[in-house]
Amino acid sequence: MTSRRASEKALAELHAKLAEVLKEGLEFKDEEGKPNPALLNVARQFLKDNKIEAEAPKGSPLGDLSSLPVFDDELPDTATPAH
Repeated sequence: MTSRRASEKALAELHAKLAEVLKEGLEFKDEEGKPNPALLNVARQFLKDNKIEAEAPKGSPLGDLSSLPVFDDELPDTATPAH
């Protein structure tokens, strides 16, 4: 039985190509000047999966996100009617 596993070189090339495609894709904006939200989500997950983290300097767009309100993850269960 032959192995169908990709070589590390092939995987590295695919990884690099995906990074390049994401980078190029984020340069395209809609009529309002915003990037595609789905592409942003793929890029976010790509960074997370590769354990890429960054410091958020104050006054930068990323740093400004830290000033947004924190939402409680526990929401009331509205799917079940109260009796």
